[in-house]
Amino acid sequence: MLALAGVAQFTLYAHELATDGRDLPTRFDRATQAIFCTDPDSAIDVYGDRSGVADGIRYLRVQLSGQRPDAKGAAIARYIGQILKLSGKVLGDEQALGRIRGAIDRARLAEPDEAANILNAAYRETISPMKPQIMLHGEPTYLKNEYIQRRIRTQLLAAIRCGVMWRQCGGGFVSLFFRRKALLAALD
Repeated sequence: MLALAGVAQFTLYAHELATDGRDLPTRFDRATQAIFCTDPDSAIDVYGDRSGVADGIRYLRVQLSGQRPDAKGAAIARYIGQILKLSGKVLGDEQALGRIRGAIDRARLAEPDEAANILNAAYRETISPMKPQIMLHGEPTYLKNEYIQRRIRTQLLAAIRCGVMWRQCGGGFVSLFFRRKALLAALD
């Protein structure tokens, strides 16, 4: 559940960057922490603690409780589906994984702004060409802003990282549909 909560959280952050330009430093820090934690002892290590994935947990509680999603929730749910599909493709592509690992190693040693550039380039070179492509809808002013584009791609890379972890922990689309109550109980 923590892996899926990470997918939800970083997807939410990317969506909010695209729609209202909301760029909080803690969100970028959470994304880079998740990306840089490549050999965790447990899923919680990817976020530091539960507060590091609290936004994702809140989002999933609402979605899994059966409430009808609003337009924002529905858009994020679609993006999550795309990210989970991409995560499976990334996990099966050793060449892409190698390029992403190399970029992560370089970004760990870089200053935050340069780390964002390195992660952005890794996303564009490895994830962007894969299908399905994630096409965020939002405010054109923000979507055309290169700084926000880099931040969005970092959030999406963190979401894909969590999607890979979700798959490594045995998660899949079937469990989303048939184990909803169990997943909701795990969130609590």
